[in-house]
Amino acid sequence: MASASPARSITAGPPAAVLERGVDLGSVDDIDRLRLVILRLTRRIRTHANTTITPSQMAVLATVIRHGRVTVGQIAEVEHVQPPSVSKTVATLEKIGYVERSVDPGDRRCAPIVATSAGLEYADEVRAAGRTWLADRLDELDVIDVTAVEQALPALERLLGARP
Repeated sequence: MASASPARSITAGPPAAVLERGVDLGSVDDIDRLRLVILRLTRRIRTHANTTITPSQMAVLATVIRHGRVTVGQIAEVEHVQPPSVSKTVATLEKIGYVERSVDPGDRRCAPIVATSAGLEYADEVRAAGRTWLADRLDELDVIDVTAVEQALPALERLLGARP
């Protein structure tokens, strides 16, 4: 017969270096709650953004838009995936008209990828729909909660930029 497990302690989760800095991250359960909230928020924003392409395709399109003329290798590096996966994704995005390859006159082996006007328009529509959904959810919160979310943004951005 299985017994109920007690709440897991912080020592079961973060590396000792974090603990040595005196950072109190709470319990492993708190970290799991944060992870789950982030995943669910991402999924709901994506669901309400009316996307017709996969999350991977949207990520590649966003990378191309953000970085301008990029190669498959550069996209793979940014997205932390293998170049063959990016090549397939780019081919699909190219087929539906959201990106195009150009020829680099200095190196004909290189085919930089750029977003088309259709790709830029599509990404704007997706962002606007996701932004609207999130703004509507924030409007349902009280001022204290909205302020807490706003104050957490810099730390969350640093967390996203943190490297293992």
